[in-house]
Amino acid sequence: MAVLAAVAVLAAAAVWAAAGVAANRQASAAGGHLQVTEIEYRLMLSEAVVKAGPVSLEAIDAGMDPHDLRLRHGRSPAVFAAGSLIPGQRLDAVVNLLPGTYHLWCSLAGHWQLGMHATLRVVR
Repeated sequence: MAVLAAVAVLAAAAVWAAAGVAANRQASAAGGHLQVTEIEYRLMLSEAVVKAGPVSLEAIDAGMDPHDLRLRHGRSPAVFAAGSLIPGQRLDAVVNLLPGTYHLWCSLAGHWQLGMHATLRVVR
């Protein structure tokens, strides 16, 4: 599972950079923390509002089914796409969030419609 998490972090870094959000794996650089718990069929955020800048992002599949995590800054065409997480698996990354509204969701078939989506506000 550690290999899958490492691959997901590297893939996330490339997509985040394209969205104007830089990612790296140095959790000590983060000024804030956001935990996203994925469970049938909800996304639970530990915070509804975080400060812009480096944030430690922790995504946890606490459900019984696989889930993934997608995140979009405003109307940006670029989407952060973490690979599918299996139950009990976790993804850790440090992301540099820009001010604005972020939309988070699970893109697996039917999950968004069942309620697996949330909004995060990032302030200066």
